[in-house]
Amino acid sequence: MNKNMIRIMRLVLFVMMASLMVIACKKNKDDNAGTANVLSPYDMNCPVGFGMNVTGGNGQNVVTVTTQEELRNVLAGTEPATVYVKGKITLDNTISVGSNKSILGLSGAVVSNTHRDTTAGVFQLMGSDNIIIRNLTILGPGAYDIDANYSDNIALVGATNVWVDHCDIQDGIDGNMDIVMGSDNVCVSWTRFRYLIAPPGGGTGGNDDHRNSNLIGGSNNNMDIDGGKLNCTFINCWWGEGCAERCPRVRFGKVHVVNSLYDGEDFTYCVGYGVYSNIYVEKCAVITDVAREHFLQDYHGDKDFNVQVTGCYGYADTTIFQGEQGQFVPEYRYISYDAAKVLSVVTDRETGAGPTMDW
Repeated sequence: MNKNMIRIMRLVLFVMMASLMVIACKKNKDDNAGTANVLSPYDMNCPVGFGMNVTGGNGQNVVTVTTQEELRNVLAGTEPATVYVKGKITLDNTISVGSNKSILGLSGAVVSNTHRDTTAGVFQLMGSDNIIIRNLTILGPGAYDIDANYSDNIALVGATNVWVDHCDIQDGIDGNMDIVMGSDNVCVSWTRFRYLIAPPGGGTGGNDDHRNSNLIGGSNNNMDIDGGKLNCTFINCWWGEGCAERCPRVRFGKVHVVNSLYDGEDFTYCVGYGVYSNIYVEKCAVITDVAREHFLQDYHGDKDFNVQVTGCYGYADTTIFQGEQGQFVPEYRYISYDAAKVLSVVTDRETGAGPTMDW
């Protein structure tokens, strides 16, 4: 059998496996039963990549909440729960999310926290496992550098097996969604990150512009905690208006960014590579001049990293590495498409990134 025939057989096998994955995901009964959604043909409607094993509340103990107290109470503990959020809920403090939970926004659902202090986070996953967050608009008070610990719109702190899907995450005080302290096996799909509130300046943390969206790994000194962890897949995501940096910024973890959109005008840098990071950026669309100019950055002169950018629209294939670790290339099954389609697919108002689901 010649090499061309082998390549063709491998391609056919890959397409068949990908098709079976789509069918399985579309039929998935976990939290999707009864939906009336029109989905993008590229939307697998289930977690993929590093977060592929997430089941969340698994359709158990279904409840609809409309108040902060109801939401806070049902998300505590480890008992499985499938929680539908209705309307707008305004918090007076961060909500701790236990394990085995699905948090699903009904059409137009919003959870917000407008405090400008260390209580300003929205969802904190401290050691939590098996969490789904879907179809929510999640609002913070604006990026305000108070040197806060875990005051993010979604803070993963030692959390494992997490899927965030079809959310619009805005104006986190410390970050929009940070993944730190040994968190692992995370999938973020069809999610929009942005900052609409102008930085007020004057924060006690010393940074007047803290529109830093997604930090993965909080310290160079956490090898014992983060080594071999912080593995994340970002697929069909959108970093846009107001984002300045950390889209994402990575230490230690293997991070796959695929078919995602960069169209903001305020980037200091987009993808930051730090100590022992291993990043594979595939078929993304880098639209604006400022995003192209500042797409990659070694922010602190760290060593031992691998970065590969391949097949992107608006940014040339790039390989950067130091140290002895090999480049991570995803081996799990997922669907990707040509980078020239990313802008239209991800920004589609009915099926693109953001809370487009109709349960």
